[in-house]
Amino acid sequence: MTVDAYPLRQRGFTLLELPLVLALLGGMALVAMHYRPNALSQDDAIAQGYHDQIAAALYRYAERHYRLPCADTNGDGFEGGSGGGCGQGEITHMAGGVPFLTLGMSEAQGLSKAVRERFVYGVFRDNTAETDLAALAERTDDPAGSAGYLSLDDLRYALHSLGQRNFDNNRIYVTGYEQQAGTADCSGNPIANLAFFVAYAGTRDADRNGQPFDGENSSLRWPSGSGLCVSGPLTAQGEQYDDAVIAVGFAELLGYLSQ
Repeated sequence: MTVDAYPLRQRGFTLLELPLVLALLGGMALVAMHYRPNALSQDDAIAQGYHDQIAAALYRYAERHYRLPCADTNGDGFEGGSGGGCGQGEITHMAGGVPFLTLGMSEAQGLSKAVRERFVYGVFRDNTAETDLAALAERTDDPAGSAGYLSLDDLRYALHSLGQRNFDNNRIYVTGYEQQAGTADCSGNPIANLAFFVAYAGTRDADRNGQPFDGENSSLRWPSGSGLCVSGPLTAQGEQYDDAVIAVGFAELLGYLSQ
């Protein structure tokens, strides 16, 4: 058997080398510990900056397309699921991801998945096109080819009709916020149905429930399988809650579209 004349040596660190190695490892650990929070804080700042932009884009979309987009339920940035589109008079794709590409926000779709999944969007959908806000439908009996056919008047009509309808907990809605609207409790204190909402989960799991969203928002999911209820927009942030919610009612959207 041939024996290597220069076998590999395995040795530890000398007493002179050990302090230097420990110092280097300690420095690397310190850099790693500081790097992750800084990265999350940067993500948080970016995400918070997009929150209001998403709501503004939804207002513009409604004004230009005479409807709202449905949710992105497969994470590709477009409204609807893998087949695309929303359909009419359907109650699918009510809540899920923000359809950034449908809204023309391609730079937001380019954000990391870790940032995008902290936004959940919900829209009021119904099983009739008359009151399905994601449907482009003629609701005012204008003849095809006329100026009023498939126009903003049709979306206004749907919003006005929904404003007179009874509450429905099978559609998107908002609960209280521990102040004038009472307790934050989706099952015990539902306040009103909404035209749309955009919820944002802060970087920390503030209430330690194992979900990105806190409190009454904890049933929200990205991009699909989401709950329908959100906490009131004025819910105070604190140790147990660091979400932010934009909730737009029928009258609020109607007022904007009637200016």
